[in-house]
Amino acid sequence: MLPLLLSVRLLSGCSDDPVSTVPLDGTAVGTRTATPEGQTFSDIQPGQDPRLKHLWASFVLTPEQLQTARSAPVSLTPQAILPCTDCDSLHWQPGSPTPMPPSRALGTYRPNQLTFSLQIQPNATSTRLSGTLQLDTMTSLIHPGEGVRLTVQRAFLGETALEPLPPPQDFSSSQITRGQLQERTWTLPFVLPDSTSTVPVPPLQLDLLLTSPIPPDSAPFQRGKPLPPPLGKLYHATTWPGSPTRDQLYAYRQAIGQTPAWVEVEHLWDPRQDFPQQLANRIRESGSVPYLRLRLDPAQSSSIAAGEQDETLRSWAQGIERFATPVMLAVAVEDGDPQIQQRAYQHLMQTLRSDSNLLWVLELDGEKAEAVSTWAKFREMDWLRMQLSGDPSGFEEVYRRLTALNSQVPVLVGGLDPSAEESEAWLEGLETQQWPQVIGWSWSLNSEGIPSQAAQDWRQHLQQPDPQVWLGEVRVQPSQPSPSSPSPTASPTP
Repeated sequence: MLPLLLSVRLLSGCSDDPVSTVPLDGTAVGTRTATPEGQTFSDIQPGQDPRLKHLWASFVLTPEQLQTARSAPVSLTPQAILPCTDCDSLHWQPGSPTPMPPSRALGTYRPNQLTFSLQIQPNATSTRLSGTLQLDTMTSLIHPGEGVRLTVQRAFLGETALEPLPPPQDFSSSQITRGQLQERTWTLPFVLPDSTSTVPVPPLQLDLLLTSPIPPDSAPFQRGKPLPPPLGKLYHATTWPGSPTRDQLYAYRQAIGQTPAWVEVEHLWDPRQDFPQQLANRIRESGSVPYLRLRLDPAQSSSIAAGEQDETLRSWAQGIERFATPVMLAVAVEDGDPQIQQRAYQHLMQTLRSDSNLLWVLELDGEKAEAVSTWAKFREMDWLRMQLSGDPSGFEEVYRRLTALNSQVPVLVGGLDPSAEESEAWLEGLETQQWPQVIGWSWSLNSEGIPSQAAQDWRQHLQQPDPQVWLGEVRVQPSQPSPSSPSPTASPTP
């Protein structure tokens, strides 16, 4: 009998902030970071989601390699590798081309992204293989979700099929830390001849499957532009100070049991910087649409209005097009000359506008009723966001004025601390559709995320009986890329 000790390590990509992109269809080239540094997997249990994504790989150890592995580790890359959503019908013989997938699967793979290292420890009655399977985290297999299943699909010693095969090995989040999976032991039914034997040693072929849950076809992973929710539904989102880490995004999702539809972050405009690809990737990989709030001071507004930052704007437009999946950009109305601001915002939105994946949000302070009169009909915006505070009664007048001026624009609201006493009144008004043009709500969080008691209360709202009101997944108007549109690509590796 041959015990196969197989420990699986998912190696980190970049030491600082790994970047990746999400494949959008069966032919799009792209990769997704497997296990971001410091992050474990989410709450999808192995086998719970019927739509699973597999990476199938076949390794062949030649007789010479089997003998060499007695004294030193041997490292192999697969002779055939393939992503598939249904791998049962895959059959491959050494020397044959890689089989075609029996069903469409996402992602692209290279053999050098997967390495199998092993060493043989022979004894008189059996042969032990100690093995390590290493998956480059810049492959597109692993979505940050709980559970990876490791399976020996087939094993052959020469032309002899080895049966029975060992059972699949499931790894849960408690067994995965920073991408390293605990070691498992497999037993395969054959005895390897002694190295001094004259009996020919046949090659050993192992067909392995790595299985990871894949997320639903949610907005962050589709090419398209955000749409309002269905009638009677509302979006749930979050606002973070600074640039939230993966751990913060993950902790919030774990605390309330739902991924926010979008994540709002501040982004100070700097004409020397390009579109923040790494930040947008991080938010997208957490399951949310990136919502970038651009802060412009009066001098920057004047400069943009005069066309002095068009080079930067064109660079941003290219970055947004390469990102391919939904992006929300917002400009906040600050103190200053409204006419200059309107010219600046109009130029900004028209220069960056993309009908494929970009949605513009104009942000107003909900307590300034006069600002509503000035900006409610601003034609370049797609959605309008109101920054709120206090109890809902103060919003009534502003909402009436807004809807009288613009009865079509979707409205977002945000600004309350989730621990504030007024939140219950706001949630009641929203859930009863008291303000029909309001389509979404975002909590304002601090660097600690959402307090535990507030998280429990909010989770109850999200898990209320059918019909569920709050959505954590943005609807998308699908768009087909033109022949000249690029597939989503990662930023240069740091």
